[in-house]
Amino acid sequence: MKKTLVILGILLIFIAGYFYINKPRPLQCIGADHLQIARIADSTYELRGDIVFRNPNKMRANLGKVDVTIALDEEVVGVIHDEFKTAIKGEERFDFSFQVRFPLSGRLLASTDSIPVHITGTGGSDVTFANYTFPVECTGKVKKIW
Repeated sequence: MKKTLVILGILLIFIAGYFYINKPRPLQCIGADHLQIARIADSTYELRGDIVFRNPNKMRANLGKVDVTIALDEEVVGVIHDEFKTAIKGEERFDFSFQVRFPLSGRLLASTDSIPVHITGTGGSDVTFANYTFPVECTGKVKKIW
Protein backbone atom coordinates (compact mmCIF):
# COMPACT_ATOMS: atom_id res chain seq x y z
CA MET A 1 0.00 0.00 0.00
CA LYS A 2 2.81 2.40 0.93
CA LYS A 3 4.63 1.56 -2.29
CA THR A 4 1.55 2.32 -4.35
CA LEU A 5 1.06 5.70 -2.64
CA VAL A 6 4.72 6.63 -3.19
CA ILE A 7 4.51 5.71 -6.90
CA LEU A 8 1.24 7.62 -7.25
CA GLY A 9 2.79 10.67 -5.50
CA ILE A 10 5.82 10.62 -7.81
CA LEU A 11 3.56 10.30 -10.85
CA LEU A 12 1.48 13.28 -9.72
CA ILE A 13 4.63 15.36 -9.20
CA PHE A 14 5.79 14.55 -12.75
CA ILE A 15 2.40 15.43 -14.24
CA ALA A 16 2.19 18.70 -12.28
CA GLY A 17 5.75 19.56 -13.34
CA TYR A 18 4.95 18.88 -16.98
CA PHE A 19 1.95 21.19 -16.92
CA TYR A 20 3.88 23.83 -14.96
CA ILE A 21 6.71 23.91 -17.52
CA ASN A 22 4.41 23.55 -20.57
CA LYS A 23 1.62 25.91 -19.54
CA PRO A 24 -1.13 25.88 -22.14
CA ARG A 25 -1.32 29.18 -24.01
CA PRO A 26 -4.68 30.65 -25.02
CA LEU A 27 -5.84 30.50 -28.61
CA GLN A 28 -4.87 33.34 -30.92
CA CYS A 29 -6.89 35.29 -33.46
CA ILE A 30 -4.61 35.57 -36.49
CA GLY A 31 -6.87 37.38 -38.94
CA ALA A 32 -9.99 37.68 -41.02
CA ASP A 33 -10.25 35.77 -44.29
CA HIS A 34 -12.64 35.32 -47.25
CA LEU A 35 -14.36 38.66 -46.64
CA GLN A 36 -17.08 39.57 -49.12
CA ILE A 37 -20.20 41.72 -49.27
CA ALA A 38 -23.41 40.51 -50.91
CA ARG A 39 -26.50 42.54 -51.70
CA ILE A 40 -29.59 41.00 -50.04
CA ALA A 41 -32.27 43.62 -50.80
CA ASP A 42 -32.47 47.21 -52.07
CA SER A 43 -30.71 48.74 -49.07
CA THR A 44 -29.64 45.63 -47.12
CA TYR A 45 -26.23 44.05 -47.49
CA GLU A 46 -24.52 41.08 -45.87
CA LEU A 47 -20.87 40.82 -44.84
CA ARG A 48 -19.56 37.25 -44.89
CA GLY A 49 -16.18 35.91 -43.90
CA ASP A 50 -14.08 33.87 -41.51
CA ILE A 51 -12.33 34.78 -38.28
CA VAL A 52 -9.17 32.65 -38.20
CA PHE A 53 -8.05 31.22 -34.86
CA ARG A 54 -4.81 29.33 -34.19
CA ASN A 55 -3.96 26.90 -31.42
CA PRO A 56 -0.30 27.54 -30.45
CA ASN A 57 -0.15 24.49 -28.15
CA LYS A 58 0.93 20.96 -28.94
CA MET A 59 -2.25 19.62 -27.29
CA ARG A 60 -5.78 20.30 -28.47
CA ALA A 61 -7.66 23.29 -27.08
CA ASN A 62 -11.37 23.98 -26.82
CA LEU A 63 -13.14 26.96 -28.30
CA GLY A 64 -16.65 27.49 -27.02
CA LYS A 65 -17.65 31.13 -27.28
CA VAL A 66 -17.07 34.11 -29.51
CA ASP A 67 -18.27 37.63 -28.64
CA VAL A 68 -17.20 40.14 -31.28
CA THR A 69 -18.18 43.47 -32.80
CA ILE A 70 -17.72 43.90 -36.54
CA ALA A 71 -17.15 47.35 -38.05
CA LEU A 72 -16.89 48.49 -41.66
CA ASP A 73 -14.87 51.69 -42.00
CA GLU A 74 -15.26 52.33 -38.24
CA GLU A 75 -19.07 51.95 -38.42
CA VAL A 76 -20.45 49.00 -36.42
CA VAL A 77 -22.47 46.74 -38.71
CA GLY A 78 -22.93 43.70 -36.49
CA VAL A 79 -22.37 41.98 -33.17
CA ILE A 80 -21.89 38.22 -32.78
CA HIS A 81 -22.50 36.33 -29.52
CA ASP A 82 -22.10 32.65 -30.29
CA GLU A 83 -21.67 29.63 -28.02
CA PHE A 84 -20.62 26.28 -29.45
CA LYS A 85 -18.20 23.46 -28.72
CA THR A 86 -15.24 22.63 -30.91
CA ALA A 87 -11.74 21.29 -30.29
CA ILE A 88 -8.81 22.62 -32.28
CA LYS A 89 -5.90 20.23 -32.69
CA GLY A 90 -2.46 21.33 -31.59
CA GLU A 91 -0.69 23.85 -33.84
CA GLU A 92 -3.64 24.03 -36.26
CA ARG A 93 -6.08 26.73 -37.31
CA PHE A 94 -9.84 27.00 -37.15
CA ASP A 95 -11.98 29.22 -39.37
CA PHE A 96 -15.07 30.60 -37.62
CA SER A 97 -17.51 31.58 -40.39
CA PHE A 98 -19.82 34.53 -39.81
CA GLN A 99 -22.35 36.66 -41.62
CA VAL A 100 -23.96 39.93 -40.54
CA ARG A 101 -26.64 41.95 -42.30
CA PHE A 102 -26.68 45.72 -42.26
CA PRO A 103 -28.39 48.66 -43.97
CA LEU A 104 -26.25 50.78 -46.26
CA SER A 105 -25.42 54.15 -44.71
CA GLY A 106 -24.22 57.41 -46.24
CA ARG A 107 -20.77 56.99 -44.72
CA LEU A 108 -20.29 53.60 -46.36
CA LEU A 109 -21.56 54.96 -49.68
CA ALA A 110 -18.80 57.58 -49.63
CA SER A 111 -16.01 55.10 -48.82
CA THR A 112 -13.28 54.10 -51.28
CA ASP A 113 -13.00 50.96 -53.46
CA SER A 114 -11.96 48.72 -50.57
CA ILE A 115 -13.42 49.08 -47.11
CA PRO A 116 -11.48 48.22 -43.94
CA VAL A 117 -13.09 45.59 -41.69
CA HIS A 118 -12.24 45.64 -37.98
CA ILE A 119 -13.25 42.79 -35.66
CA THR A 120 -12.81 43.18 -31.89
CA GLY A 121 -14.03 41.29 -28.84
CA THR A 122 -13.23 38.11 -26.97
CA GLY A 123 -13.19 34.39 -27.51
CA GLY A 124 -12.83 31.57 -25.04
CA SER A 125 -13.65 28.18 -23.72
CA ASP A 126 -16.49 27.21 -21.45
CA VAL A 127 -14.95 23.94 -20.24
CA THR A 128 -15.30 23.57 -16.48
CA PHE A 129 -11.62 23.12 -15.56
CA ALA A 130 -10.12 25.02 -18.47
CA ASN A 131 -12.26 28.14 -18.68
CA TYR A 132 -10.33 30.99 -20.31
CA THR A 133 -10.88 34.03 -22.49
CA PHE A 134 -8.57 35.75 -24.95
CA PRO A 135 -8.77 38.95 -26.96
CA VAL A 136 -9.96 38.87 -30.55
CA GLU A 137 -8.70 41.70 -32.71
CA CYS A 138 -8.19 41.38 -36.44
CA THR A 139 -8.53 43.47 -39.55
CA GLY A 140 -9.08 42.92 -43.23
CA LYS A 141 -10.39 44.62 -46.33
CA VAL A 142 -13.46 43.92 -48.41
CA LYS A 143 -14.12 45.12 -51.94
CA LYS A 144 -16.88 47.69 -52.36
CA ILE A 145 -19.71 46.38 -54.60
CA TRP A 146 -22.02 49.43 -54.84
